[in-house]
Parts: sequence; structure tokens; C-alpha cells
Amino acid sequence: MIYRLAECIARGEDFGSCLQKLLDERGMHPSEFAKRANIPLSSLYKILKGSKPRYDNITRIFSALYEKKGFVALIAARYVLEELKFGEKVRVYPVSTLEDAIVAVVRAEKDGARAIVCAPILSSLAEKVVDVPVITIKPGKSVIEALEAAMKLI
Repeated sequence: MIYRLAECIARGEDFGSCLQKLLDERGMHPSEFAKRANIPLSSLYKILKGSKPRYDNITRIFSALYEKKGFVALIAARYVLEELKFGEKVRVYPVSTLEDAIVAVVRAEKDGARAIVCAPILSSLAEKVVDVPVITIKPGKSVIEALEAAMKLI
């Protein structure tokens, strides 16, 4: 979206009419976009009608148009991840130690993760380190299977 607005402006078209086209394509009402961009609705209407926008409004408009291509980070032991397949919306961070896991949490956020999924032993620490939601894996059937296997051994 940002690139399309920039291209439109580079062709010499009016900023307001370029922005109006983008809003129409998205099916977004100006009042909704004004809230998202954190600018007064009256200022947005003036821009859409051809007034030159102030610098701070331009930056807010571009920030509101920025489409984050986020993903969910899955942090788990290597052997767990070997068997699983995920789409492009999930990025896996295989780890083998707690130290690796902490580094993976920080790296995932830096890479652009919009949420992190990890084991209970890591989740409480991860919540203190990053600013994205942390979802805890709750073991279910695998815990019962492991207990049954251990009971067979004794």
C-alpha cells in the first residue's frame, strides 16, 4: 500500500486523490482510517479534497498504510519440530537448551513475529522479555503417552 501511494505521488498525482483511491480499494471509510492513522477526521477530509498535508500527518498516514507481514513463531525442541509441517505464517525456531530458547524468543520478536508459541517452562520468562503475545503450549495426549511408556519400564 505504501509503495502504491508513493508511486502515485511520484507520477505527479495529487496526494489526497491517491489516498482516496487506496481507501476506496480497501473499502475503508475516511473516519475509520482517521482513527487508525491517529489524525483528526477534519484534517483527513482536507487532505482528501486536495490540501497539502503536514509532515506529521504524512508520517501517520504512511504508518497506518504499512502492512506488517507478521508470522507466529513456534519455539520448541528440535525433535518435536522434525515431524511437523507448517505454512508460511508459522516460522519455527528449533532449540535444544533453555539458553537457546531465550535467544530464540528475542530473535523471533526482532524478526517480526506477531506472537510466540512456546513451552510452559519458557513462556513466563518470554512474557517478561518481549512485547508480543506469548501463547503457552499445553501438553495433553503426549504427557499421557510418556507416562504410560514410563510405567511400562518400571
